Amino acid sequence: MSAAPTAPLPATATEQLVAFVCDAAPAPTPATVAALRGLVVDTVAVATAGTRTPAADLLRSWVTEQYPARGADSTGLAAVWGTGTRLGPADAALVNGTAAHALDWDDAAPSMAMHPAAVLLPTLFALSARRPVTGAELVAAYDVGSAVFRAVSEILPHHVHYGRGWHNTSTTGRLAATAAAGRLLGLDRTATRHALGIAASCAAGSLANFGTMTKPMHAGLAARDAVTAVGLAARGFTANPGQLDARGGFLELFGEPSADRTARLGERLEHWRVAWVEDYAIKAYPSCFATQRAIDAGISLREELGADLGAHGDAVARIEVTLEHRGTRPLRDAPASTGLEAKFSLEYCLAVALVHGDVVLDDFTDAALGRPGLATLAAKVELGERPAADEPGHTVVRLHLTDGRTLERIVHHSRGDSHRPLTTDELAAKFGQCVGDGAPQRAWFEALHGVPDRTTASDLQELLAGPEAS
Repeated sequence: MSAAPTAPLPATATEQLVAFVCDAAPAPTPATVAALRGLVVDTVAVATAGTRTPAADLLRSWVTEQYPARGADSTGLAAVWGTGTRLGPADAALVNGTAAHALDWDDAAPSMAMHPAAVLLPTLFALSARRPVTGAELVAAYDVGSAVFRAVSEILPHHVHYGRGWHNTSTTGRLAATAAAGRLLGLDRTATRHALGIAASCAAGSLANFGTMTKPMHAGLAARDAVTAVGLAARGFTANPGQLDARGGFLELFGEPSADRTARLGERLEHWRVAWVEDYAIKAYPSCFATQRAIDAGISLREELGADLGAHGDAVARIEVTLEHRGTRPLRDAPASTGLEAKFSLEYCLAVALVHGDVVLDDFTDAALGRPGLATLAAKVELGERPAADEPGHTVVRLHLTDGRTLERIVHHSRGDSHRPLTTDELAAKFGQCVGDGAPQRAWFEALHGVPDRTTASDLQELLAGPEAS
């Protein structure tokens, strides 16, 4: 009697990921092309502004110190965006990724704590210095990276990984950027396995560094390591080709491996290849994404009150803010003492919104923390979370006034969310805040906006350097 056929073993996470990166895929959709137009403009803009922060300035100073003088020859070097500086691709990815994340004004994913464009675009643009790309190739690689970011985060799962204190942008971001880079460069399956293994061994970055210069460097390090991983793997450098699934590998170290979740990885990758356009946000305010909905609520409440709550703070008895389950995880649990820390203080951000009717870059200087009325109002904020079983993805702000009234706002999608996107004019206004608003800057906006539509291959470095480098 013959034995019953044995069911094939499910593919490992590594094999599903490698197949997704290397196999032929559908052309990018009009929706992903349109989304990337805005993300290219926004990420380059916030990175250009971010180069003026102490974190990016110190990092660029240190990196450029490592380079011997080359005269005018910049062949093969990549631009530090918005500047005349050129660096090797890995170092350019490090500096641009750090600058993109330095102001906490970069993109976000509402479903999970991550900043995909701040890691993926520095990686892909740096590689275009050595391998000129078309717009379609750029979009296809970005789609791959976006899907890997979200699908791998799901199977960890994200709440376990982030709950342990890992900065997902930095950890899973390395795999996502490496996958995107592998697609862009056309790595074969063997090289892709090794590239992912190299990147997985570099993964690090803790939430404990939020509010310091090291936090934005997490994005830069992830981009740098992705460029390094694909460059080494393409030359034959080896790593464990099954590193994600191995004992002591990425999934075991950073999550809680589950055969059921792992078996669905390929399905989730295909889902997110297109669906990421329903799960991204271009921030309207330069602070942690966990503060964005509360800021919107505060601005709306101030408009209803029609009063300067800085001068009339005694009209407020208390402010009740309820976030989704685990929504407070990236936020500070103590008052901010620096402008950087204030970006992670919902209490401070909400107070600014209630007092000033907006939240802008100048609100995150050290001196701004001492402005009248802010500390008093921030101290009245009571922050909480809804139970796990409740509907996710919205913030409730209740303003309890001393006259007995209670005003409430419920915000499901922050301004700039893909379900409530910035208009082209609003995006251009943000671009102007970051880089200036003259005719050269407006022309730069239009040129960057058209990058995903380019039909000829180019290295993009002259464009990324911007008008100030001309």
